[in-house]
Amino acid sequence: MKVAVGLVMGKSSISEFSFAVNPSCIPKFGEYVMAENRDGEGVIGIVREISNFNRMIIDEGFSFEYLVKNIDFSRKLLEKNDVVVASATVIGVIRGGEVYPNRVPIKPNSEVRLADDELLSTLFRCKSGVEIGQMIARPDISVSLDIKQLVLRHFAILSVTGGGKSNTVAVLVNDVVRKLNGTVVLIDPHGEYVSYTFEDGSENGKNVVPAGIRPERLEPWEFASLVGIDREKAAVQRMHMERIFTTVKKEGKSGKEFMERVLDIAEEWINLASAKGEAEYYDFGGVKRAVMLDRQDLNALARIKEYVASFMRRYEDLLSQNDMLASIKSGYLNVVNLSGFDEGQMRVVVAYLLRNLLLGRINFVRGKQGWARICPAVRKPLLVVFEEGHIFAPKGAGNDVVTWMGRIAREGRKFGIGLGIVSQRPKRLNDDVLSQCNTKIILRITEPNDQRYVQHASEHISEDLLSDIASLGVGEAVIVGPAVKLPVAVKIRKFAGNYGGRDIDVIGEWLSEEEEQKRQITLEDLAV
Repeated sequence: MKVAVGLVMGKSSISEFSFAVNPSCIPKFGEYVMAENRDGEGVIGIVREISNFNRMIIDEGFSFEYLVKNIDFSRKLLEKNDVVVASATVIGVIRGGEVYPNRVPIKPNSEVRLADDELLSTLFRCKSGVEIGQMIARPDISVSLDIKQLVLRHFAILSVTGGGKSNTVAVLVNDVVRKLNGTVVLIDPHGEYVSYTFEDGSENGKNVVPAGIRPERLEPWEFASLVGIDREKAAVQRMHMERIFTTVKKEGKSGKEFMERVLDIAEEWINLASAKGEAEYYDFGGVKRAVMLDRQDLNALARIKEYVASFMRRYEDLLSQNDMLASIKSGYLNVVNLSGFDEGQMRVVVAYLLRNLLLGRINFVRGKQGWARICPAVRKPLLVVFEEGHIFAPKGAGNDVVTWMGRIAREGRKFGIGLGIVSQRPKRLNDDVLSQCNTKIILRITEPNDQRYVQHASEHISEDLLSDIASLGVGEAVIVGPAVKLPVAVKIRKFAGNYGGRDIDVIGEWLSEEEEQKRQITLEDLAV
């Protein structure tokens, strides 16, 4: 039996207790300890504060000179009066390897012992999980995440730049795909994961998905946003754009031809507006209608033509490729490479992707096969991970990505589609999206406003956990939520493969350039 590390003292409750510490066995901050409640059940808690004082010199009136002069005469007596006290936050009652809420106060004078390694190993082991790392307090104990809870209850990975976010994503992705044959769609705004290799050194199982869409599958308002027409300030432009869009769709055009036909109709309508003529179009229901155009419409139509032509010059490849929905593969890491697009266009592409993935899963689960032909990957559950999540779901914004993220957060559990949000600036994330990420993997966050924002968005983060987060080193994380049975501080294991997000070797590149210059000078001297 383990030696007692202390004895419960003073006032205790169902949520916390203090204990006098055995000076020969002082627990570390963050350690897990066990005590009994008044029903005799084992209660697990986590050490949150340790303090040390001496009863003989607790009086602040003693001067340094007095203590130095008298300490040698009474050293043994002083040592006997050293007192160590600690406080612990109750996590719950242990029953059959599971943690349940504690409803009964901690028993006074109850012995406090360190939680057994075997117990902690059992609590942090998960058959259908991913080994994320080792406990910081006990490096011999591995911590696994329950992937079912992680995916279906959604998660967020938060940290400052350089704190270890990309390494954490790489570890998760490797095990989800390699060990569980899971399907991951990774939204990559900077193309960092294009060079990703798994821990076995292979790229087999990675699928780089170019951002290619078929415009005829967009909604009219999505198409208007895609080409850059302002959602709030260009009502007339959007009205004409939507009429042109539904007309071209009725004609059955697709891809590049679709865009070219939009330009043709815009030119035709410009000529009609100049002559105050009547334009024919098809509405949402496919009904043919007519509208009179005059010079007041010229500016809006000219701007539409300009936007569409500019979009085609810059992003023609987006339309000449296959629809990215058809390119997503089950059992793969699917990297959606959005590098080269501005943030507005990224959001339109991602909103289109989310809408079709969610509706595809809903229809497939309900027995409708049509969506599975458009996107075969919806036949199995999906995990969508957003790098730089604040780009797609910014605080205070109500864009289409936020709308579909919200729907997945609310409905995804029923249909097997989950969200993972990765961000270095939590306070810039949309409140609703972050609050619905029930598991949070929080690496080092030093900015107080970011810390408070994360705490506000999670019922699992208490004041004492905030101090843990501020003191974390690179690659260390506090994990809270349903994917772990206990809040835990973890050293994330080092990913053995290759991934984006690493810092540029500035000094190495400078020195290599200097060496190259020296080599050129040497070659010139030899030539002379």
